[in-house]
Amino acid sequence: MSKDLKLFTDFWNDVPSLFDWDKNKLFRGIYGEFDKILNGKCDFEEMEDKYIVELEVPGVKKDEIQISLKNENLTISWNRKREKKEGLLKDTKYERSEGNFTRSFSVEGAESDKISAELKNGILKITVPKHEKAKPKHIEIKN
Repeated sequence: MSKDLKLFTDFWNDVPSLFDWDKNKLFRGIYGEFDKILNGKCDFEEMEDKYIVELEVPGVKKDEIQISLKNENLTISWNRKREKKEGLLKDTKYERSEGNFTRSFSVEGAESDKISAELKNGILKITVPKHEKAKPKHIEIKN
């Protein structure tokens, strides 16, 4: 290891004790939006008659998920908490994030009374039908 790299590594490892910071929490905060994407991967599809949203929400229970529609914006949110465990060693690492996650999608012409949601195998699937007037109209040209 080069001298410069060793100096940086030593400094970086001392940062938490110097400033009472947890460097993992520090970077999780800085890259919060990136963290949301990693923990809420999704597909959003618009079809002629409906929208379909599929979100990965592994380990999230259906009663922890909130879905709302306001001003043609569909919002899905959930809160993931890490369980507290006793007797762990100091060097225990966590790769599963905790925190609040929110995703919003524009669903123009949504028929709110017919929206359905299903949670199966860690995938949340939401189907948002469109009002008849919001569906594309095909117009024939007359001679």
